Amino acid sequence: MSTMRTLYTNIRAAQTAVRDVARLRQIAAVLVRHGLGHVVEAWHLQDKAIVGLLVEKRAPEARSIPLFERIALALQDLGPTFVKLGQILSTRSDLIPQALCDEFATLQDNVAPITSEQARAVLEASLGAPVDEVFDDFDPEPLASASIAQVHTARLKSGEDVVIKIQRPGIAASIESDLNILYWVAKQVEATIPEAEAFNPTSIAREFERAIRKELDFQFEASNLERFDRNFSDWTTVYIPKVHRDHSSATVLVMERLHGVKITDAAARGHEMEPIARECIRMLLKQVFDDGLFHGDLHPGNLFVLDDGRIGLIDFGLVGRMTQQMKDQMADLLLAIVTENFEGVARSFYELSIRDGKVDYPAFEADVVELMERYFTTASLADVDFGEYLRELIDGAIRHNVRIPPDFTMFFKAMMTVEGIGKIVSPDLDLIGECRPFIETLIAERYGPERVLKSAADTLQAFARFARQFPISANHFLSQLEDGKVALGVDYAQLPQMEAGRDRRLNRAVLAGVGAVLMLCGTLARLDDGLTIFGMPALSLACYGVGGWMLFRLVLRIVREGRW
Repeated sequence: MSTMRTLYTNIRAAQTAVRDVARLRQIAAVLVRHGLGHVVEAWHLQDKAIVGLLVEKRAPEARSIPLFERIALALQDLGPTFVKLGQILSTRSDLIPQALCDEFATLQDNVAPITSEQARAVLEASLGAPVDEVFDDFDPEPLASASIAQVHTARLKSGEDVVIKIQRPGIAASIESDLNILYWVAKQVEATIPEAEAFNPTSIAREFERAIRKELDFQFEASNLERFDRNFSDWTTVYIPKVHRDHSSATVLVMERLHGVKITDAAARGHEMEPIARECIRMLLKQVFDDGLFHGDLHPGNLFVLDDGRIGLIDFGLVGRMTQQMKDQMADLLLAIVTENFEGVARSFYELSIRDGKVDYPAFEADVVELMERYFTTASLADVDFGEYLRELIDGAIRHNVRIPPDFTMFFKAMMTVEGIGKIVSPDLDLIGECRPFIETLIAERYGPERVLKSAADTLQAFARFARQFPISANHFLSQLEDGKVALGVDYAQLPQMEAGRDRRLNRAVLAGVGAVLMLCGTLARLDDGLTIFGMPALSLACYGVGGWMLFRLVLRIVREGRW
């Protein structure tokens, strides 16, 4: 049985390797076609993946297309995994240039739909029953088609209209192969682009893997929908579609169908847009500061205005989270912005950031203050382009080895998107003014009696745990120390230089000692009556010559270094 298992494992590994090599060949061909052949050469893909790679030559128009656009087009051609990677990276202006983020934001899940027969097969495998036993009026034409799934409309036997999100068959295996290649690409980037090491491409690949694996399991999205539904249960202006758990699974998600239009089309239907735009901002701020869970992919396609004027949200596969500490840090930053505390903005941004290497804080603060003066001293808060300000703030921070964690960048991206949508539908929208009540409430709560008491209780519990554990830990440490099981090490930055100096001094002492001994031996050898040269015993002459040469070398080194 063990032999069969080993054989099966080896066969599966071989199949994966062959599939990955074939995929690498496709990737190399796409890169060449978009004028990125130098990447193929730098990563030695021609040795790994292809025989006759250049069958597909570079497209003639590639020469005239800007580099960032070519990269985005290449990701589009590479398929679902790389499109998703680009879409996620479009929120990470702390890692890649903003111009490239803008190109990645245009990536669309432009893939051919699966057939209705394939969709029915996946749906029936999930339901464990024929489609007609569960749904009436299942529409074989997809409402939308994306890289991981496509959406169909139907009606339950109870008469409720629903949408059914059906995962593409075989997409999990395809993404698995692409993830293997993505990790390999991350290592190649680290090896060939030294500057990229600061951004840790392997860590980005790992973060992306976690995100896309969650998107492959629709149970995560169902849980997010239920959580958001609970969070907004008291809001009459926001509506979250209901999930039908009894018909849903890891590959199928059945939820209530929303009847409305995209937010950018709502004005044409007669909706009053100014209150809707303000409500979108309040909705996002509530998600961040009240709930600690926010929609990570807010764009016009996921924001609807329902027939009764409420705001509807869909697509909860990507969400961001905020801990209490992160909320406090974000509140400090936004409060410093709305009160125009320029130094406070620099300090708050620095405290919530990740530092890569040494940071010249005075220079960082000076740049932030200059940026604040440029945006806020010549215009009122209502007239400030908050999205553009955040982009410049993040770009400037990167130059000082300062970047922000993923959830913060996701929140900033959501803020920029909501402001952009709001300015389209309501040009007089004041984003910063809408933020003020939430920030003031959060600051007041931080110093309120309940929060102070909770903080004090947490501190006392921490001290109590320390007091209980310290005697046990100390006794355990001393026992190991007595048994010789504890090794202590010291990491001293100047240790290599100290060791080199010690070796140099030791070498000089040895040189001086050997030279002196040879000179003494030469003196004693003068009593020898054997072979003589120039009237002096040969042995004595040899000892004098070698010893004198060694002492001369020693004095010469000391004179050159100027250290006696």
